[in-house]
Amino acid sequence: MKIACFPNSYGRFGPNAAIDLLSSAGIGWLELPIKNHGMPSFFKEEPVVTNGSTPEAIFALKDRITEAGLKVCTCNITSGNPLEEDVLQRTLTKLTIANQFGAEFVVAGGGEIEKPEDWPILIDHLQQIARRANDLGITYCCETHPGVCQNADGMLEMLERVDQPEIQINFDTGNIFYYNEDVDLFDEMQKVAPFIKHVHLKDTNGEYKVWHFPALGEGGHVDFSAVLKFLNEINFDGPCSLELEGIEGEPELSLEQTHQRVVDSIGHLKKRGWEID
Repeated sequence: MKIACFPNSYGRFGPNAAIDLLSSAGIGWLELPIKNHGMPSFFKEEPVVTNGSTPEAIFALKDRITEAGLKVCTCNITSGNPLEEDVLQRTLTKLTIANQFGAEFVVAGGGEIEKPEDWPILIDHLQQIARRANDLGITYCCETHPGVCQNADGMLEMLERVDQPEIQINFDTGNIFYYNEDVDLFDEMQKVAPFIKHVHLKDTNGEYKVWHFPALGEGGHVDFSAVLKFLNEINFDGPCSLELEGIEGEPELSLEQTHQRVVDSIGHLKKRGWEID
């Protein structure tokens, strides 16, 4: 199984640190974020590629990633709410850039609606995204985020309405608890099992709307042995990407401490039976 890392795991040090350090943690795959040009990031990291990047910058970054011993399995192209026209256009551009990095998967939002009348627009936009993804040989995996993909029931409704094989699910093992109350991880995963094509491996203390995403195994609420068993039982063969977003209110970590969380997470997965590819 491909084990990647999403550079959110490096906080303010971002993808620059991830590219430099992931190989030393035994990780060979990268979930590369393609950020919004000119827009500040939540983690305040320096982006390495945006929808405004030049071809020269893209080629240079590709070389740098290769020289670091990494391969891109996924691009995270989160751009905002795809209901909005400008977000749709950014997303289409980012799909083309993702293809230049050789990504077979992208992770991004499934969208948010405020009223039933928004559905036709969202469906049309997601179908446009699906057509571009099809042209490029990419699967667009909708994040476990607020909106139509906040939980399994919402995901199923969206998938049925959009009805395009290129639109699938990125299931986040931590976000399902952060954005929903009184849910069971495996009940939720089972409902959407045929559509899970990408996974974010995230631990949590399980409390609703509590930002607590430490190294895997330290949150205590996600059984990663059981996650592995579930994924094997459904013959999952997509990437699983570490996403360690820290703990609200904790002291600012050094780069060494931040990287150690990645190292510790890989160690935890190995102890739980995961083979790291």
